[in-house]
Amino acid sequence: MRFHQPFFCEGLQNYTCRETESPYQLFFSEFSTAALIDRSKNPFFLKCIPDGCVTVIFIQSDRYRTIELLGTTFSAKQLIAYPDSLYFCVRLPPGMLLPYTRTSGKALQTKDIAGTEMFLPRLNQGMEQLARDLLSAPCFEKRMQLFCAYLNSLDRKSFMVKENVAEIIDRICQSGGNVNIHELARQICYSERQLSRLFSEALGYPPKLFARIVRFQHIVGSILKNPLEAQSAVSRFIEDANYSDQAHFQREFKEFTTLTPREFMKLAEMKGYHARCESCGGRQHCMRTLA
Repeated sequence: MRFHQPFFCEGLQNYTCRETESPYQLFFSEFSTAALIDRSKNPFFLKCIPDGCVTVIFIQSDRYRTIELLGTTFSAKQLIAYPDSLYFCVRLPPGMLLPYTRTSGKALQTKDIAGTEMFLPRLNQGMEQLARDLLSAPCFEKRMQLFCAYLNSLDRKSFMVKENVAEIIDRICQSGGNVNIHELARQICYSERQLSRLFSEALGYPPKLFARIVRFQHIVGSILKNPLEAQSAVSRFIEDANYSDQAHFQREFKEFTTLTPREFMKLAEMKGYHARCESCGGRQHCMRTLA
């Protein structure tokens, strides 16, 4: 399943992105920020919507180099932004987190950053070297290669949730979020309470919320694929995703994006796929306006 951040390129300079499928589904993006950031000019500037993912953000300017971990948001929010900086971002699939040991000696877990932005205060030698190599690399493609090589050098157990939690994540994603948690627990021989505890201890929020996010992301993907057709398919979205009624659908969509479904559809139609987009050549939906 593909997870979307349609506003993440808004108001940025030199935005480019790529996605890899093997051995892991990673979404890479890179951009720079202006010397003066004025959020009043663009309400969607660096706005994130819930996606169930952790994003690793490497940031560099003339004065500093830092790493930010962005846990999934639970409602639309604008990120903290450094002016006049280079950003290299890696969106990890649900259940994956770049290994990091805190000053207390405890390993950082996905649940520790759910719903938050965390700037890492201290980098170990490996992370410091990774950040230095990535941000001094000559091009975006080289940065991607370096990150993938670093990930492949690690023990998979150090950055993935346990297999039983990974199975829960996979089943929810395969269902498009349209899943009954009680029935899911029965299928994999857990009680609903046990399943919810396992999931919450690993990711920091309940599986029902993750299912809502996946269901929402599934609909966002359908809208971005064909915004014009989506405007006449609202009733189908409500029925297929098991929303109780249109008010329920609109309330949840606005909570996650700050826009009503139709406002989002119209914005998506206005922007859309751009063959002239330097970041993907029109292969992905772009919410930017090209000159």
